[in-house]
Order: sequence, then structure tokens, then C-alpha cells
Amino acid sequence: MDRQRPVIGIQHTDWRRWVALALALLLAAPVIARETIVLQKSTTDTQARGADATLLQVTPTVNDVGNTLTVASATGANQHAILEFDLSRIPNVGIKQALLTLHVITPPVTAGNLTYGAYDVTNFWQANAVTWNTRVATTAWTAAGGDTAAAATATAKVNHTSTSVQFNITTDVENWYNGSTNYGTIIKDQAANDGAATIFGSKEAGNATSPELDVTFVQNVTGLTATPGNASVTLNWNIPALIGTPVGTEKYTGVLILRRTGSPVDKASVPADTTSPALCSTVGSGTVVFSDTTGKTTFTDNATNNTCAAPGGAPVNGTTYFYKVFLHDSSNYYSAQDQVTSGSTYTEEISATPAATTAAQQNTQWIAATFATDLASPALDPGAVVGVGSQINLLFLINASTGLRQFVPVSVGGTIASRSPVIDASSSSTGQDIVYLTNEDGLIYAVNADTGVFDWIVNPIGSGVLSLQGGPAVQLKSVAGGANDLVFFGTRNAATTTGNQIFALNGDTGANASWSPITGAKGAVPNLDMISSTPLVDYANNAVWITSRSACGASQPSLWKINPSTGAILATEDLGDIDASPTLSFAGDALFVANNGDSGGTTCTAGNSTIYAINPTTGATLASLATTDGAVVSYPIVLGNSPPYSVIYSGATAVHLLSINTSSATPTFVSVWNRTIANPSAPISSTGQQFVYVGSSDGKIHELALSTGADTKDAIVNTGATKGTVGDPSLDEVMSRIYVTTTDQRAYAFTIPF
Repeated sequence: MDRQRPVIGIQHTDWRRWVALALALLLAAPVIARETIVLQKSTTDTQARGADATLLQVTPTVNDVGNTLTVASATGANQHAILEFDLSRIPNVGIKQALLTLHVITPPVTAGNLTYGAYDVTNFWQANAVTWNTRVATTAWTAAGGDTAAAATATAKVNHTSTSVQFNITTDVENWYNGSTNYGTIIKDQAANDGAATIFGSKEAGNATSPELDVTFVQNVTGLTATPGNASVTLNWNIPALIGTPVGTEKYTGVLILRRTGSPVDKASVPADTTSPALCSTVGSGTVVFSDTTGKTTFTDNATNNTCAAPGGAPVNGTTYFYKVFLHDSSNYYSAQDQVTSGSTYTEEISATPAATTAAQQNTQWIAATFATDLASPALDPGAVVGVGSQINLLFLINASTGLRQFVPVSVGGTIASRSPVIDASSSSTGQDIVYLTNEDGLIYAVNADTGVFDWIVNPIGSGVLSLQGGPAVQLKSVAGGANDLVFFGTRNAATTTGNQIFALNGDTGANASWSPITGAKGAVPNLDMISSTPLVDYANNAVWITSRSACGASQPSLWKINPSTGAILATEDLGDIDASPTLSFAGDALFVANNGDSGGTTCTAGNSTIYAINPTTGATLASLATTDGAVVSYPIVLGNSPPYSVIYSGATAVHLLSINTSSATPTFVSVWNRTIANPSAPISSTGQQFVYVGSSDGKIHELALSTGADTKDAIVNTGATKGTVGDPSLDEVMSRIYVTTTDQRAYAFTIPF
């Protein structure tokens, strides 16, 4: 008889599996609380980001993806099962237990027990390409048979009567939710050459024999806000509806709130499950200021409701307070990855600064953990999605309105060093909301921004490894015409100052454009040094602009104008080494770029930059200005609908505004104002804005008056004990918000103007 278990979208065709799971949960110590969901491919759970395959030692270059997975141990003929689950149905939760079940199709013939181990995979792989030898089509495993952690996360027994085998991989799944890459699990026989094999059902079977991951968790609160007042902060939140099956009689009963002054409550500050910390007690770096078991969804932190002694006492005007909110159930299991040794960064956080006047009050719209210190400007689909890369091989796609993750971060094969453009479905030739990213594994990725599924992953040189740092730029078919969107990027191969490359890929498929790549020092192509910047698509002049280094200022190009349709080099200029991206005026009649400067010698050490105004028709220099404040940070920006233009840039110690009338016979840069800022980020503004925004190592975003440079008001990001440097901001003019990432491993959203 088929029974349907009351879990959203999950069907079980064997009631005994539910009994076995219930028994396992009851026997667990302590009893697991809250709700459980089963991840298993079915008609209602496609497991779109899931994957599996068998790795075959006897045919080490064969990709084996089918309806079964095999684990075997024999001399020269070992087989490993590799599998990964799509966790996107439960993106914002604290994991309490994760049980991996494989269903036996053909058991081993031996009567004795075999011990199988479940190992965390440590390198990126593709199901349609993975083999015993290689993890992607052109890249070998470090160790043939799959790269894994040294020790098994869990082991389990299987024999000739087994119908399934189960592994407790809670630690791995907690880590995947808490900033570790999810490359899945490899199952190996723990004995050498025992001659036995077990065949399991695979994801491709799409039925009750498919692998399943039974996950027990506590959800986080949603809709968290902080409203500052006069010596008070009011927090509001929502308690979510169940998305899985309740475990026992547990239910969500309330929240515990920790508070810290000046800095976020650190990630190791997590209440222990089954405990109930007292009001005013400390949990790590946080003080308990609210503890509720009645389902309240609001708390006002003030002298009436908070009678703790300092530093946990009532809010003081002018001080910034950070709150970390944990939902819990009636057995006090909390919304945190509490078993992870590094603590739990991901839970709901918010901050606010009370003040006597409304004008002086501040609050974040949301705070989201990113687990890394990436300071590149967040990517945007304005009003919809904020994209953040990381040095820990993760791509975060965050709901711009709520700050909640769209899904568990996308794990890729290398560091993401630059902004990854997000293209909305109405503009993209794919018809999807899509993200394009480069990273330091030499692969290019197209990711569906709504699901996290890879549309395509390519190595544009087929074999070998590209060195990539700069982000991609996208020319839209919806604007430029043509057959599809084009994705442009350049290489950062430090081994050559002459032979770097410029690529153009079909945005729909990842295939190289007919002319791609352009390779320096090849035929009529000039020498091409390494490219660290993101190209600029120039629709007005039907061009793509790319900056590069120039072999420490040697006589070779560092500014390139390329025809996007043919790859023809339309113009080049030797402006010295350039790592900054170029920018273009709104009308497309002036291009601006800043070189690295050169402090002298043979080491290409950056010195004081020179800023150039370029004629975008010819590529010729219209004007230049030697700066005196070190190298320009990231890029200059240009404001104005027509000349004279305002050009704003950050140097080592200050933000600067220049004016230039590019329509005059002899254009000249004129200094308008300078504003000292500690280690400023790249500035951001837009035509029509009254302010310029810039991050700083002082833990603030500075709001500078465009007309005078006056520092009118600062948004406090993190100025406390763990003060974080604020990276390059992004402006969301749809929502009137600014987004930044920081070295405290978080992304922040604020409403503008401050």
C-alpha cells in the first residue's frame, strides 16, 4: 500500500521507512525537536541542484551517471558513489540532524557486514563530467577516486539482507549552512579489496529508491526590523509557518535575543540547545535582553523592559546596538548551527542607533552573513536580488527586500574576486534571472538567480587552467541586438606580460564567440599584459573597453577598444599599468580611466595615479591629471548628462571630485573638492543624486554632499570591538538603498539618504 507522509512535496512508498526514521529520531540523544523535511527527487522535488554518479577505477575516464550508484572494493576495480543534495527548499534554518539514506537495489553477496564511510567532498565537480580521474572535464582530482576529508563523517553497516543504509552527516550539513562549500558526499568501502559490491538507487531513478536526506531543523524568524527611538529600539519579527513535519509535539514558542554594543554578536555566541539562558546573562559576546515562550513578535528595548546592568542595560542615545534573534521551540532548540566548531554565523541580525531626534536615529534594513571578507561592490538586480561573491568559493544571492538568502549559497570551484553581474529575465536573452561569474579555478559559470542551478559551466580554452580575477561584463541582446547576450572577460596570467587573452562567450550556452579569444602577441595583435579589471560595454560606440597592465609601463597597450561583434581591435592606448575598470559618461561621449601610477623601479609598485579622459570614438587622450593621493581605488565614476562632467575617485586618503568640460577645445581637469576619509572604498553615486557614498576602514559609510564634499551624515556599519572595513558600495535606486560588504564577514543594507 502506498502511504503519503504529510511532508510538503514528498512521497514515500514504503511505510517502514517512516517507522525506521521515527525510531531513529526517538532513539537519538537528546530527543530531536522541531520539524523534519525529506529531500528526495520526485515529481514535486526535482532536486535541480542535486547530482550523483559512480566513480569507476577500472574505467577511470568514463562518466557513469545512471539509475544506480555502486560502492565496491576490489584490486584495481574500486567504485565510489558521489552525490550532492539540493538544499534550496530550506535555505534559512538551523540544522539539528541530517540523515543520509541510500536504498539498496542489489545487496552484497557476502553474509558478513561491510562498513561504508560517508566522506565530505572537498573539491568542485560536475555530474555530467566527473570520473575516477577528473572532477570537471579538464581538471583532475587531487587524488584519483575523489577528493575528500581525511576521516569519514559517519560510517554504517551493510550486508546481504540490507534494504537501505543510513549515515548521520549532521556535521557536514551544518557546515554547508554555515559557510562551508557543499560539494556533497562520497561513499567508500572502508575495507581494502574485500571483493564486495553494493548497488544503490540514484537520483536519476526519481522514485523511492533515490537517495534521500532527512533533515531536522529549526527555522529562523523572518521580517526582522529594528526601529530606533529616543533611548529605545523596537524590534519586530514574524514566526514562520511550518514547512515540514513536526517532530513529536514540538512547536515554535518564542525567541531569545542577544545584544551587543558597537559590533555584531559574534558567530560563536549561540545558546546551547535545551537550555534557557536567563535575562541579563551573557552568551559569548551577547547579553540576553529578551527571552519569550509565548509567541510574541515584538520587543521594545528601553528602560522599562530592560533592567539589566551595563553593558546589557537600556539603550543610550548615540550608541549603536546589534541584535541577534534566535527562534526556539518548546524544548529550547534554537535556529542556529550549534554543533559547528566555529559557531553559527547565520541567523537573523539587525542593528539600530537610538537618538533624541528622528534625524539622528539610524538602523540597518538587514544584515546577512557572508562568511568571507570580500569587499567588491555587491551585484544587483535592483529591487530584487543582491549578489555577493567570496574568497571561500561561495556565491550568495540575497533577497534585496528581506536580506534572507534566496537559497543556500552556490558552491563553485574557486575564489570569486570581483562583482558578478545579475541580469533580470526581461533583459536577458536566456529569459531567466541570471548571474555570470568568473573565479580563480579558471571556469566561467552561468547561474540561475532564482534557483541556484548552473545553466552552464565552461572552460573556454578546453583544457588547461585560465587565471581569472576581473569580473565579466555582459552586452545585452535586448539593447545591442544580435543573436544572444555576450559575456566578456580577460585573463590575469602573471607568467606573461604579452600573451594574455580577451574572451567573448555566448551568454545562452557558454560557447566562444566566433572571434574569441584575442591573444596578445599573436599575429597582428599587440602585446597584452594581465587583466585584473571588469570590461565596460559601450552601447553608444558599439565597443567593449578593457584595461590591462603594460609590463611595468613598457611601450605596449593598457587600454583596449574592441568591436564586440567581430573582435576587431578598434583602438589601443599605452597609459601605463591599469588595474581599475574604465567608466563612461551617460551620453557615451567621454571615457575615464585611472592607471596604477608607478613609484619607480622594476617591481611595478603602484604610486600616484594619472586620470585620463578619453575620446571614445578614437581612443585618443583628451586630458590627463597626475594625482597626488596614491593609486585610484577600483574605478572613477562620472556624473552628469552632458559636459561639464563631475569625475569622482578615491585615493589612499581621501575622496576627490574633479570637473572637466570635454566639449571644450582643450579640456582640463579642475579640482573641486577633497574629503579626507580613512582608507576609502571606491565611491558611488549617480546622476540626479545629491550625495556621494563611500566606505571606510572606520566601520562607516560616509555620505558626502556632491556639491561641497561635506561629510553630512555617516551610517554606522560596525565601529565596535570587531570594527570592519567597509567595501565598495552598490546603489539600489529602485528601493533607495545602499549595500556594502565588510571584513566582519557580513553584508549590510541601509536606506538612502541617511
